[in-house]
Amino acid sequence: MDPSVNGRMRSIGAPWRLYIAAAATGLLAGLVGAGFHAMLDQAGSLRSGVHGLLDGAVVPGWLVLMGLGALVLVSAAWLVRRFAPETAGSGVQEVEAILAGDRQLHWRRVLPVKFVAGLLAVGSGLVLGREGPTVHMGAALGQMSAEGLRLDQRQQRALVAAGAGAGLAAAFNAPLAAIVFVTEELREHFEYGFATVQSVILASCIAVAVSGWLLGQGPVLPLPPIEIPPVWALPLFVVLGVAIGALGVVFNAMLLGSVRTFKGLRGRYGYLPVALAGMALGALVWFFPQMVGGGESLVEALIHHPMALLALVLLLALRLLTTVGSYGLGLPGGIFAPLLALGTVVGAVVDALVRGLDPGAVLGSALGPGLFAVAAMGALFAATVRAPLTGIILAIELTGAGDLILPVIVTCLTATFAAETLGGRPVYSLLLAESDGMPPPRRPSRRQLAVAATLVAALLIAAPLAHLSHPERSFQPMIAEADSRAADVQPPGRGPEAAIAETTRPSAPAEVPGSESTPSVAPTPAPVEAPIESPRAALEETPTTVVLGDRADSEASPPRPQPEPQPEPQQGPSSLERAAIVVPSTAESAPTETSAASPAGPRYAIQLASFRRLATVATAARRDGVLEQASTLDPVRGWYPLLFGDYETRAEAQAALKGLPERLKRQGPIIRELDPGTRRQLAP
Repeated sequence: MDPSVNGRMRSIGAPWRLYIAAAATGLLAGLVGAGFHAMLDQAGSLRSGVHGLLDGAVVPGWLVLMGLGALVLVSAAWLVRRFAPETAGSGVQEVEAILAGDRQLHWRRVLPVKFVAGLLAVGSGLVLGREGPTVHMGAALGQMSAEGLRLDQRQQRALVAAGAGAGLAAAFNAPLAAIVFVTEELREHFEYGFATVQSVILASCIAVAVSGWLLGQGPVLPLPPIEIPPVWALPLFVVLGVAIGALGVVFNAMLLGSVRTFKGLRGRYGYLPVALAGMALGALVWFFPQMVGGGESLVEALIHHPMALLALVLLLALRLLTTVGSYGLGLPGGIFAPLLALGTVVGAVVDALVRGLDPGAVLGSALGPGLFAVAAMGALFAATVRAPLTGIILAIELTGAGDLILPVIVTCLTATFAAETLGGRPVYSLLLAESDGMPPPRRPSRRQLAVAATLVAALLIAAPLAHLSHPERSFQPMIAEADSRAADVQPPGRGPEAAIAETTRPSAPAEVPGSESTPSVAPTPAPVEAPIESPRAALEETPTTVVLGDRADSEASPPRPQPEPQPEPQQGPSSLERAAIVVPSTAESAPTETSAASPAGPRYAIQLASFRRLATVATAARRDGVLEQASTLDPVRGWYPLLFGDYETRAEAQAALKGLPERLKRQGPIIRELDPGTRRQLAP
């Protein structure tokens, strides 16, 4: 055969080998990423239930955790320093150096060390993200696939980039953000071409499909519906972007200083700084569990259960310090998730400022709750990493808030401009230069750093001043407000849907509502409660689709008629039986004996935490000593909340919350308001 024809055939067949390798890389990255994520969730559940495990121990629980923290972090540091020093830190800058040809990727040692040491570091509660290890492991899997199919150097680099994108996509369930990240952040070293870009897309999509099949699909941080802000409110997001751009410059400077400090301490004191950091981490896990972890639960808590202004300012300062301190230790872990959490805290602070300084509540009524949090989430990432397009898409994919694209773009763009004006540099370029022992790129001058620090300090000081000026203005709950707005636009004549709500205590005596009628203010007939029936009788009903209420702490509901207790049955139901409350949609559909019943109101429960797996809910409830009262809801985006208690009024729930043992209070429990149609089930 003519050599030229043979060469053309090889050139035609080569992309298919690349695509096969990319598909294999995506499959492996999805499996490894899902396993890494699931094990980190188990570690988080163990941290949540540690008080129940150690409360009865002879040695104080906090002392045990300090010893365990030191042991875990020293073990992770030993693995990194002994077997694979390149696995320290995020891994993104390592991938950049590999694509540039400056370093070699030794996947045989990177994969096990990054997985085990990353699991120890991130799972222990350090303020690090799982995306750093998954990006590095994905790149290693790409190198492994390329070597297995004997691809050339150019295709090997393409697979390394595709594997890095697949690792990011699997970590956040965000394929589009992963694709854009490869083409934006790795643009200086990524060889653009039709086949290389296709391989990145293919690997990222397969990784998300595999991880979604194993762990669940949907946004990682879902939000309630948020209204699009008016155009005249966009200047507020410009101000938010300037503040976040300044914070990004300060964050990069602090992060680089932390890396240098711990590097110097390591050369002088060995593992002692890591051991001391582990002891401090153990104390934080015991006394302040909200201060540890990558930040996903913190973002969810801030959106569903906002905090007071002063608490937000303190939280911002502490999270900033713990983030830079955790990364400076030189253990495997990313900064994506901590950056998103920090941005959310800044957005919550600005939201509180805007609502507190608005006497007429004009802005508060025009701006949806949670809006600043979403915009700030992507903006801090853009200002720090210098990847504004990735920050925009990542914020939208993580939250599912596609309607907020314009304010997110304005905030991210302004934050990037502000960071560039203040002399900031991309964080991964600074970290790469520091790891190579080279002088970093142009850094901000002292004057620029002073300006950035002044802007951040002004934000931190303005919040307490606003709180002192208007102490009566509290930070209103976000979801409750969003739900009330959704109710305002409900089509007239449409009543609430019927649903089945299961009780959480089968051994409790049955209750029926009072018979006195209460006039309804709704345009449609109000829902009424039917008497509690046996499980078999409940199955004979024909309820409509279940409605899941998912609202946070909000204003107290109007009082409801007190139920009259019924005689306790002679033989109580077994632990597997559940009584059901059927809430018909209209008075006509209700049983005749309850036609004059009063309208149903919301009920309240105490939520301790949320978990990815239903079995973990029972495990955590058993460790916390609330298994007999524990229940959960239908999963929301793959998350199961751990609830206990069933209260008619917010006052009862608040009294129960105040009376909780200290070991439960340290977990930061919140009050969940549940609609009458909320379906609750016992923990398995």
